[in-house]
Amino acid sequence: MLRPLRWLWLIPLLLNACRKEEPRPVPVIEAYVWQNPNRPAVIAAMQQATPTVATFHVRAAELRWNGKVFTIDRPVVGKLPTPGCGLVVRIGASAASLEWTNEQIDAVAAVVRSLAALGPKEIQCDYDCPQKRLDHYRRLLDALQAAAGSVPVSPTVLPSWLGEASFEKLVAGRSGYVLQVHSLGLPKTPAEPVKLFDPDAARASVKRASALGIPFRVAMATYGCEVWFGPDDKVIEVISEDASPDGKVPARRSFALADPIESAKLVREWSAAPPAGLQAVIWYRLPIEGDRRNWPWVTFSKVVKGEEAPEIVTFEGMDHNGTQDLFVMNRGDFPAPLPAEIIVISPVTASDGVGAYRMERQSDGLHFIRRQEVWPWLDPGKKISTGWLRSATKEARMEWHYPP
Repeated sequence: MLRPLRWLWLIPLLLNACRKEEPRPVPVIEAYVWQNPNRPAVIAAMQQATPTVATFHVRAAELRWNGKVFTIDRPVVGKLPTPGCGLVVRIGASAASLEWTNEQIDAVAAVVRSLAALGPKEIQCDYDCPQKRLDHYRRLLDALQAAAGSVPVSPTVLPSWLGEASFEKLVAGRSGYVLQVHSLGLPKTPAEPVKLFDPDAARASVKRASALGIPFRVAMATYGCEVWFGPDDKVIEVISEDASPDGKVPARRSFALADPIESAKLVREWSAAPPAGLQAVIWYRLPIEGDRRNWPWVTFSKVVKGEEAPEIVTFEGMDHNGTQDLFVMNRGDFPAPLPAEIIVISPVTASDGVGAYRMERQSDGLHFIRRQEVWPWLDPGKKISTGWLRSATKEARMEWHYPP
C-alpha cells in the first residue's frame, strides 16, 4: 500500500518540466538629447519623437577639469525640459587622473543635488574613467547617489570594463547601468577607416553583460563624424556636430556614419530573443532637423523598430534650355553613400562640375569626382548637384555608371 510514495519525489520535476519559461520583455526605445534642449528645433524633435521614444535622457551638465577646478556647462537649469525625462551629467577625460578628493567630489555632487531637485526619472553619470581606476569611479558614484537621494544614479560603462575584477562592485546595488557599445576608433593614417560601431563586438558585449545578472541598457549610435588630419597625417580634430572648428585647415579627411542596416539587424535580434537583463536601447542621439551628421527622423523611426530600407540612389538630369543639370538623388529612407565618381558617356559641347563634384575629361567620358571635403552621405529625399552638360545633338543619350 505504501509503495506509490516512492515516486512522489518525481512530481516537482515533472511540474517544472511542464512549466513554460516566461518570455522576456522586448527592450524599450529611449534616446539621448545631447543638443541644447532649449533650441526650437530640439523641442520640435522631442515632440515628434514622443510616441516612439519611451524616455529622453537630456544632457544637463558637462564638467571639465581645468587643473584646479571644474568648469561647468549647464544646458538644463530651473526645470525639466520634458516631464519624466532623465538627465545626464558628463565628466570628460580631463578628470581621468583625479584621485577624487572630498573637495573634487563635492563639486560634482552639488550639480547632481541641484538636478535631482528637478525630479528627473534618473541621473546618468557619463564619465571617461580609465579602465584601471574603476574603484575611484565607484567612490564617486556612491557620493553622487547620496547627493541625489531617491533619484537613481546610473553609470555609463564601456565593454572593456566588463572583464575587470572591480566592475561588478561598480554596478552592484544600483538600479542598473548603461553599456555603451559605440565608440570612436581613430585610424593611425587617413587610409584606414574610421570605426564608430562594430555589430559583432556589440553582440558579444551584450551577451557578456547579460551573463552578469544585473539590469542594463545598451547605448547605440545614430551619428557620424569627420576626422581631420594634418600634413603629417596625424589627427588634428574630430567633428561630430555640424559646426567646424575655426582656424584649422585639414590636409586630409576621413568620415564615418553609424550603419543603419546593421543597427536594425541587431534590434530585430534583441526583439525576437531579448537577452536577459537588457531593458532598453538608448540611441545617441535624437535626430534634429538640419543635423547632417546624424540619421534623419525617417531612418531613426525605422531602425528603432528593426526595419531596413533598400538603397535607392539615382543619377538624374533636368533639361534647362538645352543644358542638362545633373544631380544625385536619394529616393530611399536611409542615408546613402554619395558615389565617389560618376562617369558620363555622351557627346557634349560643354560641361563642368558643380558643388559637391569636380569634372575631369578622360578618354572614356566625363568623370564627375566627389570633392574631398564633402560629407559623403546623402539623406533621404535630398539631392545634390554634380554638374551640367550640353549635348552635341538633341537626340544624344546620356549614359552613366558608377565605377566599381
